[in-house]
Amino acid sequence: MEGTDNINFIFQFNNKGRSASFFVLYVVSGILFLATICLFIFTNMNLPLICAVLIGIAWFTIFYRIKPAYFEFLVTETELQVNFYSVATALKNYQSVLIPLNQLKGFEVKKKMFGYKKELILTIESKFGLADYPPVSVSILKSGELNQVIIILSKIINGK
Repeated sequence: MEGTDNINFIFQFNNKGRSASFFVLYVVSGILFLATICLFIFTNMNLPLICAVLIGIAWFTIFYRIKPAYFEFLVTETELQVNFYSVATALKNYQSVLIPLNQLKGFEVKKKMFGYKKELILTIESKFGLADYPPVSVSILKSGELNQVIIILSKIINGK
């Protein structure tokens, strides 16, 4: 019998349900825009076709710029792990950040695009000084969920 990896998480959070909903919205809107465009092409309606194409381009550009993402936040007694991937693409690029708790020195939540785009930036101490990890999208987290993550990160940094 093989041993199992029993990891005791002090805190764990993910937005699996919400990110799945955004991925479904992305796919369904793509199908609807494609069907609408085909309908206008087949019925030879040029003005509605141009409008549909422009609206589709604007919709997918905004969706891509906001970068809705799956976000998982795990904290053990010794390390912090953040797993994430964008749901605004057909191909998933799974990424993960693993940080020993004693190396985490700061964090920042940057808001852009009138507050619709939110990014979490983690700062660690390395042998070359302070270094920032690339931003992780937290755009589709509800404000209460984001506040929980902020409180946990603050407690880690303050050593509590």
